[in-house]
Amino acid sequence: MYFLIVLSFLAFGQSAQAAPPREVVFSEIMWMGSSSSSADEWIELYNRSDDEIDLAGWTIARPNNAGEEIMLSIPEGKIPPRTTFLIANYHPDDSRSLLNTQPQLVDPSLALPNTKLQLKLYNRLPKEGGELIDLADDGKGAPLAGDNTLKKSMVRILLDQDGTLPTSWATAKMARGWDKEAEERGTPGFIPDYLQTGSSTAQPNTTQVQATAWAKIKYNPTLR
Repeated sequence: MYFLIVLSFLAFGQSAQAAPPREVVFSEIMWMGSSSSSADEWIELYNRSDDEIDLAGWTIARPNNAGEEIMLSIPEGKIPPRTTFLIANYHPDDSRSLLNTQPQLVDPSLALPNTKLQLKLYNRLPKEGGELIDLADDGKGAPLAGDNTLKKSMVRILLDQDGTLPTSWATAKMARGWDKEAEERGTPGFIPDYLQTGSSTAQPNTTQVQATAWAKIKYNPTLR
């Protein structure tokens, strides 16, 4: 009986850790950097709800030897419904950056591992009662998607599915939001349509990037 209780507890803990995503999700991660700099990394969040969400005080955590640590906190910023919030390590004007789109936050504390990647999004500091909103990757071995050699980002293709599952992610096929000479693949700051409907009704965000359907801009292998 004790053994069964322990197993039940462990199963509950695992399911709670890998809970389905909520209103804001990790939508794209450039964990390997660019050909200009391995630290030319960025994270894209997406608000899949119908409401504007205030991200002030939200945090992103990453693994460390003691378990996890807060990598960065968002000091201020709101994310309108169906739009993205781009967080970059370098400003686009930095010579080490190949971005040609404006991040909503530039934070030099953004640093992503090339192995055992896992990111956790909280709506405030966990020690202050912050809730786990979303997870990206499973923290085991190589990242679930992305290409370090060819500098292709890791793209969320199923927004309503657990972000620790391999089927939630794919390697980017498209390129938008980069300097003209860049050969990287990824679409930082581009806005998806609701649930990959294939429509073209999305509105541009503050980056003024032309809106295109999520399935087309994020992962359509027939487009280059």
